[in-house]
Amino acid sequence: MLVGASAREQNRQINRLKQFIEAEQNPQDDFSFPTLGQLHRTIDRVAEAASRLNLDKDKINAALFWFYNGNSITDEPAFDALKGGLEKEAATIWGKLIQNKDINLKNASAFFNWATLFLNAAFYNSQLNIDHLERGVKLKLIFLESDFINDFKSRATDETFKTTKKELQILFLQQLQFEIGKNDHVSRNKFIDILSKEQFSAKEDFLKDFAQHPIEQIEKKIEEAKSKRRVNKANAFSIGKVLYDQTTENLKQLKLILGPSNLKFSSISDKISDEILQCGIDYFLYFKDSSYDPSSATMDLFQKAKILAIGNISKQRCQENTENLKEWVEEKPERERQEKILIDLDRLKQIIDEYKNRSNTIVNGKQLLLSTKPYLNNIKNVLGGFDELYLGLSSRIASDAQGMCIEEINKLQERLNIAYDSATKLSIIVQLKQKVNDAWEVSNTIGAMDLVSNFKTNYNNNRVSLQSLKNQLANLNTTPRTPTYAPTYSTGSKTTNSGGGGCYIATMAYGNYDHPQVMILRQFRDNVLDKSCFGKWFIKTYYHCSPKLVEKLKNKKGINAIIRKALNQFIKLIK
Repeated sequence: MLVGASAREQNRQINRLKQFIEAEQNPQDDFSFPTLGQLHRTIDRVAEAASRLNLDKDKINAALFWFYNGNSITDEPAFDALKGGLEKEAATIWGKLIQNKDINLKNASAFFNWATLFLNAAFYNSQLNIDHLERGVKLKLIFLESDFINDFKSRATDETFKTTKKELQILFLQQLQFEIGKNDHVSRNKFIDILSKEQFSAKEDFLKDFAQHPIEQIEKKIEEAKSKRRVNKANAFSIGKVLYDQTTENLKQLKLILGPSNLKFSSISDKISDEILQCGIDYFLYFKDSSYDPSSATMDLFQKAKILAIGNISKQRCQENTENLKEWVEEKPERERQEKILIDLDRLKQIIDEYKNRSNTIVNGKQLLLSTKPYLNNIKNVLGGFDELYLGLSSRIASDAQGMCIEEINKLQERLNIAYDSATKLSIIVQLKQKVNDAWEVSNTIGAMDLVSNFKTNYNNNRVSLQSLKNQLANLNTTPRTPTYAPTYSTGSKTTNSGGGGCYIATMAYGNYDHPQVMILRQFRDNVLDKSCFGKWFIKTYYHCSPKLVEKLKNKKGINAIIRKALNQFIKLIK
């Protein structure tokens, strides 16, 4: 039957069908078009079908998928073509009416009937054809969204039956959903995809029920991933990747149903993103200190998480972790270089700590340099001579060794300053000469090392002071008449011993530490200058500057003669 067949027509057709069935013949000249496929009719099945058309709601349910003679001029020729099995000819008739045209009174039934033809083809032989389904749904919804449904409704049901566009659309879609449900979940997702592209009154109401299912599925997958990740962080990459793959389709479906700006959609998408990101973090932390490089796999998960992140917090987490990972990757060459020197670094630390607890002697300073040399060389070979870490280590060791030398020499000078008898002084001076020579040897070793610039300046100053002290001691007469004071050893820009040393310039000018004029000057220093603040400042300044002047002027005979004349005049005054 067609939509709008009267009760009388319905009864007539039922009786005709029973007669044909009893005669074991196929009915002729009805609307059982060949395109509908082979219908297996029995008396019981006909009776069952008739019983499902008793109520108006049942009639409208069925009519939504029947053919509808809304325009006899065009529809009847199309029906005749279908009776003859000429499906393409019928499709051409209806297709010309709706091609590039809006729905109107003349072509409304063409939208409806062509949709029915496509939907029949979509489910033919129980094999769902998505393209036919999409065309049929689109055409049928255009009709059901129009005002021409009133004629259709009045023909299909009693005038007292009331319904709306939304109700008809939902009724139509629910029946399609039931048929599609017999196929796999992919067909169901395709159905949602088709509906998401269309605009119709019942869209939001119909699709909202579809949203709960993918949300539940996604949340279940997230919880499964969390549990697995916590138990096995080494497998976190695979867990995160599987979560991404398993939720992609459901998330796409949810986006189509709810829209990209929907809070439910953004919330569930952020949850997936956060878990995939955490899989990447746990995976990286598990392997980062091993021989395996986890950066590539981790970055893959971070990128997947970034794609899914919608909220600002999720986006920021993805961005921060991505930047940190990039930094770790960029530092990899440096990290690999330092891994090669870990043993050397550890050994150097042990040696430095060991010598901290040893006494400050020149022997220990020399031994410190010897003990650390092979490890420093290994580090230099790996990092290069200009590497900051290498230069810092080398300078630290040199500084410790130099400090040990300075400490022992200055202690000897302090002993010399407080010695009263000549024999003791003589013994100390002999020791001092030997220790200065030993310190000079250490200084030469340090000079051959790679040092940072600021320490190099300090080293050069100490070397000048040590050279001056070495020269002064070389000129001393180690007889029982040894003077009370010996030269001091500067630790750099600061003088360790402000008083009690020899008169550098005077000794240079007169050529002998025991010269009578030099002794007078020393007595003036101790008895006069050292008794006042200004005098003490003068002594301190003198001993800071004079070694450098002596170094520069020691071979200048003419200048030394002038200095002697000046000192002779000054000595006359102080006498």
